[in-house]
Amino acid sequence: MADIPFLTPSILKQLKLPVPSREVTSSLLPALNLNRPYEPSDDLLAYQKLYGLDQLQCNHWQGYIEMPLFKLHTQVFEPQITPVRGTVFLLHGYLEHSGIYQPIIQEILSQGFSVLVFDLPGHGLSSGSPASIQNFDHYQDVLSAVYHYVKNADQLPKPWLGIGQSTGGAIFMHHLLVYAEQRKNPFVDRVLLLSPLVRPAKTAWWHNPVGLGIIRRVRRQVPRHFRRNNHNPEFLRFIRLTDPLQPRIMGMDWILAMSKWMQEMEDRPACRIPVWLAQGALDQTVDWKYNIEFVRKKFRLQTLLMLEEGSHQLINERADIRAALTGLIPAFLHASHSQLYFE
Repeated sequence: MADIPFLTPSILKQLKLPVPSREVTSSLLPALNLNRPYEPSDDLLAYQKLYGLDQLQCNHWQGYIEMPLFKLHTQVFEPQITPVRGTVFLLHGYLEHSGIYQPIIQEILSQGFSVLVFDLPGHGLSSGSPASIQNFDHYQDVLSAVYHYVKNADQLPKPWLGIGQSTGGAIFMHHLLVYAEQRKNPFVDRVLLLSPLVRPAKTAWWHNPVGLGIIRRVRRQVPRHFRRNNHNPEFLRFIRLTDPLQPRIMGMDWILAMSKWMQEMEDRPACRIPVWLAQGALDQTVDWKYNIEFVRKKFRLQTLLMLEEGSHQLINERADIRAALTGLIPAFLHASHSQLYFE
């Protein structure tokens, strides 16, 4: 597994460490406490080793943030550099979890920024129905809950920036448009969207109203089919065969909630908040041509990077394809500070 930082459950067993599981490991999470050094249990040490998080040169905290609807598995990474230059809120995509974002966490830390990541409801070690959500507004509730929990944390200095992959990008776009409509400044100064979700690819069987009508009548869940969403065979093999926290089903509630959210986003007023965007031209998960035009229409598209050989999951793309993104991230992090949009 030379091109990915992840181990396998068999190696954990050789190390006499437990294999992480959604049911057991999540129940052993402590409440997130940033006021004292973090000492992981064997189960959480196994989690860190499996996803290569123990390789990061940083201070690390892990635990849950409790809110009315969910318990959110949250992690904070603070670089061992002073002064810390800012903080990145990093949001993963649908059917993923924050553990597999180790490569970009490492890149951000190397630039002197802290990182905050959390598993979306129903993903990774967070609570909630597997790979499901009743309403996309719940993602905004989650984002707000995390913000209020950590807003005064010494480990997370400003400026605060956002990076979101796919559904993570959708969550940030929703946040920006809602706050702009209310004439309030978003809590992140700027956002980098990676393969953002607005509309799914036309090849998706649930893309059209007929498919959605069938869903409503048939079943609540369907088995997940693992698609080739990038060109890194070692990553794809890990996701499909080895990763114990990968969802094996898709929640129909999530698809119906996404359909409703798409229409609501179309109806929201545009704003002039700048965003950065990176997109693979071979992406068959989202309708990226439509989505780029949506971003142009709703925001000020400041930077657009097209990866001609890139697919959807850009965080773990093959190294040669991902090289341009590796150059974009420092430029995004160190861009000049954005002014307040609303007084």
